[in-house]
Amino acid sequence: MKPLDTETDPRVVGPFELLAKLGQGGMGVAYLARRIPLEGFSDELAAAYNMVAPDEAAEGEASRLVVVKMIQPQLLDGEPQYRERFGREIDAVRAVVSDRVPALIAFDEDPADGRPWFAMDYIAGPSLTTMVQKAGTFGLGPYAALGLALVDALRAIHDANLLHRDLKPDNVVLGLDGPVVLDFGLAVLIERASSEALTRTGTRMGTRPYMPWEQYRDAKRADRPADVYALAATLFFVLTGRPPYPHGPSTSEPVWDGVGLPFLPLLAKTLVSIPAQRPALDAVEDSLMTLLGDANLPLATAAQQLKELVASAGLAPELPAGALSDDVDPEVQELARQAIETALPEMDLGFFGIVTTDEIEQAAEAPDRADGYTPTLADPAPGPAAEPAPTSYRLPPPADQTPEPQPPAPQAPPRNAQKVAAGLRQRYARRGDL
Repeated sequence: MKPLDTETDPRVVGPFELLAKLGQGGMGVAYLARRIPLEGFSDELAAAYNMVAPDEAAEGEASRLVVVKMIQPQLLDGEPQYRERFGREIDAVRAVVSDRVPALIAFDEDPADGRPWFAMDYIAGPSLTTMVQKAGTFGLGPYAALGLALVDALRAIHDANLLHRDLKPDNVVLGLDGPVVLDFGLAVLIERASSEALTRTGTRMGTRPYMPWEQYRDAKRADRPADVYALAATLFFVLTGRPPYPHGPSTSEPVWDGVGLPFLPLLAKTLVSIPAQRPALDAVEDSLMTLLGDANLPLATAAQQLKELVASAGLAPELPAGALSDDVDPEVQELARQAIETALPEMDLGFFGIVTTDEIEQAAEAPDRADGYTPTLADPAPGPAAEPAPTSYRLPPPADQTPEPQPPAPQAPPRNAQKVAAGLRQRYARRGDL
């Protein structure tokens, strides 16, 4: 985490104040940010930034902290595929519902300044790379708990018809509620038509020490087994402190130094160059549960061991001063208001049949006009009904003019409900009686 560069980094993005730079890659830069408390926060503002209401369980001071990711400014004038790929990363984060993937909070693909961004949950914890390098390799319990969490994450990603394509220790954060998988910059729809694909045949994408042979040769041909390989390569790292193939994938066996006998069966079956020979996620899960069973270690105990290991390491990033304070610099608050005023007029609210709060207040407070007409939200029918236009077929008799009550429009279920549904689908996926 680094301080902001006052010359190049923005202070405000949408309704968020940027606090520090978390990191950057070839396509995007990530910032720690917090929600700016603005009076008069409205449904129109939420619609302008596609904001998602936080779960009740997540409310509190920490819920105001988010990660804002923006496309690198130098890519805006380049090939349009960068902007499109960034948009697909937003789609990927939005599509996956899991405790093992950060939730999307807000996004704007076409802001006034032309630089797309999105905000997602901030996970307060060290990366898996930092944890292993500074606190040491994992024992059996934390190893299995981590592996099962990564299985859950990949299962949710694959259930959304996506591939991650860049699972590695740097993209795993050990939060208070367990491991979370980050960075969907290379995620791709599994069954996208070739005419819509952004990855060209023969392209190498991903991180070489953690990608399988087939992805190294052609990223477009990677499928679910590629993510399973990356999971095993990540588990190899937590046992040894190094990737199985530091210089890139190979068809030879890795050096097994540091890998104990109990861990060999799963890793030896998975770190192979032929995708069809690798186990599926269900088989990986079974192997990890067998490992726990052989050690007479309940899953809840293993998860608690991982949690205590992370807490005792004390490696969570230190937040900038005042990050959780309710006090906001008036200049920052004014910048946010200006950004909102810029964003809201661009919305075609009338197209969606939306009436803004200002329009309601104006209608209620406006004086009667000279012709006796008072503006209202819905005008009554002005006099007798107009004659129907001529038609070439017989018209039915006029129906009762009293409109029948309409059921309320269905609302998207809260994220908590989506998580419950996803958990039920996973729990019963392998039952034959459903």
